[in-house]
Amino acid sequence: MPKPSVAWFDSLTDSVFALGAAARECRAASEAARIASWHIDPVRLNPVDGELKVTGSGCTVRPHDQAIWRIHDLCLYQEHRTKALFENTAQAYAYGTAAVLLSVLKGERPRFVELKRTDTGEYVITGGLLPDLRNRLGSYVGSSRLAVLRDDVIGREHAAGVAADLASQDYLADHEAGEMADASDFAAGLADSYCAYGAAAESALHFALIAAKSHAPKEEGQ
Repeated sequence: MPKPSVAWFDSLTDSVFALGAAARECRAASEAARIASWHIDPVRLNPVDGELKVTGSGCTVRPHDQAIWRIHDLCLYQEHRTKALFENTAQAYAYGTAAVLLSVLKGERPRFVELKRTDTGEYVITGGLLPDLRNRLGSYVGSSRLAVLRDDVIGREHAAGVAADLASQDYLADHEAGEMADASDFAAGLADSYCAYGAAAESALHFALIAAKSHAPKEEGQ
């Protein structure tokens, strides 16, 4: 039986690592789907001559064109789905790790990352922006980098909100269209920003757990 003073360290570390591994798998799947879409882009591929007559209709179709467009539609759907999955899982990694890190720094003992999920499996993030942990991390050498990554996440989240608001409007002036394009370009890196923050927060968590272990009361018999 694991000692109670040690068990929560291990379960929490495993929980955060598993969430980060999930985000990395989703990133790989998203990238693979993007590449698949590029390879089957009808605009890029050379057309193949040759027609097929459809029985009973008198019409002809180009079977290669038909196949390419149908495959491309499937690839675009997969690209969209995996991109959304990557962003949602990466966001969960960033916010979930930040939440348990803050708990540990407060002297609490969470055993797992705890997040809400929808019936279809999407993570639901509540509670506002990522916490600012600079003052709580003390002498940790990665504190400044974590703060920079937090600012990057917040900036990209804001850009995503701006782009979504502008996209919902029926009419955009030229300067608004340019603003939407700039915001969309910056927000495109949000999932990677979440992952970078999550990894940095995970490293900070290891630092906080080592400090917590050093102050943990020894079990009887140790």
